[in-house]
Amino acid sequence: MTRKDRFFSRWPVLAAVGLALHAIAGPAADTHYRAVENWAQFPSGVTRWGSATGVDVDRHDNVYVFQRNEAMPIMVFDRNGKFLRGWGKNMFKTTHFLRVDRSGNVWVTDRGDMQAFEFSPQGKLQMTLGKKGVTGGNESKDAFNGMADVAIEANGNILIADGEGPNTRIARFTRRGKFIQWWGGKGTGPGQFDVPHSIALDSKGRIYVADRSNNRIQIFDPTGRFLTQWTNFGTPWGLFIKGDRIYVVDGTANNCLLIANIKDGMILEKIEGLNNATAVTVDSRGAIYVGEVNGNNVKKFVRQ
Repeated sequence: MTRKDRFFSRWPVLAAVGLALHAIAGPAADTHYRAVENWAQFPSGVTRWGSATGVDVDRHDNVYVFQRNEAMPIMVFDRNGKFLRGWGKNMFKTTHFLRVDRSGNVWVTDRGDMQAFEFSPQGKLQMTLGKKGVTGGNESKDAFNGMADVAIEANGNILIADGEGPNTRIARFTRRGKFIQWWGGKGTGPGQFDVPHSIALDSKGRIYVADRSNNRIQIFDPTGRFLTQWTNFGTPWGLFIKGDRIYVVDGTANNCLLIANIKDGMILEKIEGLNNATAVTVDSRGAIYVGEVNGNNVKKFVRQ
């Protein structure tokens, strides 16, 4: 029996687990967060946000924003909203996600040119994955066709959610960008995807994928072996994990942020009133930042 066959032979049990988790995830509690208006101080020449597709924080709680603004697509602010620096002019075709790794390096994805980039915290380009404007299928080792999100494992390996397009896979590369493996493929079964749009890792190295058009979050062990799924998060667009919480933006019909227990997917809180939210992050003090595409905004929420 192949590895794939073993996955599907376990599917009835795994599906039952997923449905059970869905059943126990009852209504979310009333939110204990309030919005912080006008939290960011824009640099000279910038008066408003562009379509904000990516947001993350570093270990100093500096806030990195990736937006569809050709003049300054990457902007960095301190925790008080003071502008620090920006870069990336005319570098990207269609900005998408942004992630800051454990070393403070900044990773961004360009869905238009099908590339991922690694920058130093100061904006120096350090690595590029993919070839500008060149596409490749699920089997490709050096090209993409659905570049969406990126996550960096504890050992430095790079995970790419290559799924907002024809491709339907998670691809893994070494720290130096050498292809290791991929998994997925089009479908609704365990380990298959229909728009794997966002990816996040927990403290044990488990891999969480926002399988957007399948309206579920799939969970894999560090080797890529399917574990279970959660179907109680609407249409998940973006994921972020901090401690024992997973933060999920439902950016389609529900337009909300869901905060859940990472152990069982039980929804604990819900922040409503978002506008096509795509990305979410949380700093060391618990402040939440949400990037909105159609809202042209980066919203900040703090506990009240």
